[in-house]
Amino acid sequence: MVKKVRTKSLFPSTPKEHIRQLVEWMSQEVYEKEQIIAVALLCAVAGENMFLLGPPGTAKSMVASRLKMVFKDGKSFDYLMSRFSTPDEIFGPISISRLKNDDRYERLTAGYLPEADVVFLDEIWKAGPSIQNTLLTVINEHIFHNGGQIMHTPMKVLIAASNELPAKDEGLEALWDRFLVRMVSNCIECDASFFKMIKGAGGDMSELAESLYITDELYSDWQNESKQVGVHDSVINAIKNIRKILAALEKEDGNQLRYYISDRRWRKAYRLMQTSAYLNGRSEINLSDYLLLIHSFWNDVECIPNVLNAFTSSISDTVLKGLLKIDKSIRQLMTPQKQTAQQSTPSRINSDNNDFAEYDYFYYLVENYPAGDTYFSKWDYAALTNQTRDGVRYYDSKRKKNIIHTFVPGRPFDAKSLNATNLTKVNIQRCQNGAIIDGTPYAFRRKAAHPTTNSELLQTLPVYQRVSLIQDSFKTCVEKWEKSVTANWTDCDNIFLSPNDLALVNKMLKDVNEQIKTIEVKLNNVVMMIK
Repeated sequence: MVKKVRTKSLFPSTPKEHIRQLVEWMSQEVYEKEQIIAVALLCAVAGENMFLLGPPGTAKSMVASRLKMVFKDGKSFDYLMSRFSTPDEIFGPISISRLKNDDRYERLTAGYLPEADVVFLDEIWKAGPSIQNTLLTVINEHIFHNGGQIMHTPMKVLIAASNELPAKDEGLEALWDRFLVRMVSNCIECDASFFKMIKGAGGDMSELAESLYITDELYSDWQNESKQVGVHDSVINAIKNIRKILAALEKEDGNQLRYYISDRRWRKAYRLMQTSAYLNGRSEINLSDYLLLIHSFWNDVECIPNVLNAFTSSISDTVLKGLLKIDKSIRQLMTPQKQTAQQSTPSRINSDNNDFAEYDYFYYLVENYPAGDTYFSKWDYAALTNQTRDGVRYYDSKRKKNIIHTFVPGRPFDAKSLNATNLTKVNIQRCQNGAIIDGTPYAFRRKAAHPTTNSELLQTLPVYQRVSLIQDSFKTCVEKWEKSVTANWTDCDNIFLSPNDLALVNKMLKDVNEQIKTIEVKLNNVVMMIK
């Protein structure tokens, strides 16, 4: 029953406010289903499908029936499947008159799935092969072959439900893969909400304001505009990490495909994230949109805890690896080592560099320099001490290499005569087996078969220099993390995330902050010890 009481009459100023008001309206007299309702609406706007797992009587069909109401002149179709369901019951009966008079095999589709905007199929896995095959075509291509003609279906979302997952080895894998979002619909857990539900009149809803209906024009605008949404670098890094983590879980699981994510699902997941970002008023996908994929990337209920851990790990993996590396450097620093006079005296280091390989007669090659192949002037290196001085890096268009020189007081730098482009100022100081460039030690390539690594090079520095470099690395690591947290989680107001989803994030942030504090204490202790 619908009460003749309208919701807000003013047209929402933003898509986010529009969606927020729709979710609020759809959630009337429904308890603990706000996220399922919100995500169902997200799926409809993104043009994706949704599967609800849960026992009978948990408002699964109500989600679909209310979703249909938000579309202007929207049509719905719902059906309870059984082993004996026939295509006629889903796609419409055969037109006897067409068959008899025109010899055409066509279905009467009015009121059936081919003409519905929102479709709800309960007990989906009981559908027979003939229904499944036609469903796949409708889902994949949004077309329905009706006799000799092709119908373009208006279906925005297909919501399927069951109290069980598809049985294995029954050919249901292809259909299961088409449901991008998979959520669990449980009974009401909170006592207060439970008693509100049983005491409620039930079924009474306010009438939806005319300004809140999603028209075909608005729906098309939202879809087109959401495709212009970009992606934040932190999300790209998280996706790289989750792909590795899920691949490792799949291998560990014996390749049973419980953690397998197809390229098709990844593409659809990206569109879902774009739509989430757009409807939340952002021009970039951030990690709050990425976290929604925890409801997409599980294939078995038993895998859900591992998938949740995989997603939080993929977000924090980069910073935790950086902190682990810093912790290792601190432990190496505290390992007693014999210190030479060279390491304790800030003077010119041994100038016998015959162990370095020479290039173009006048240069050494800097190993693993991020700008690419880079030469360091051997004559400038001979004059360096372990005191920092200014230098310049440029690209030599003749040699097709980057070159590093020190600035010599009183001598101008002639870029033209050196074929120099892309000039960049750098800070340089000397260390054994290489040089420290902009605070990072780099080894020079040696004549020996096994070149010195940057990690080995760090061990040759005086303690105070090593501590300074570790402090710089720690500062950079923490600053990058804090920047990511600010961009993605500070004042996070993603309308599609639930309190449980955000609890996962808060726990992850807490764990990382505790690790940062632990490393900070260790580093401060080291600084105190060398003073």
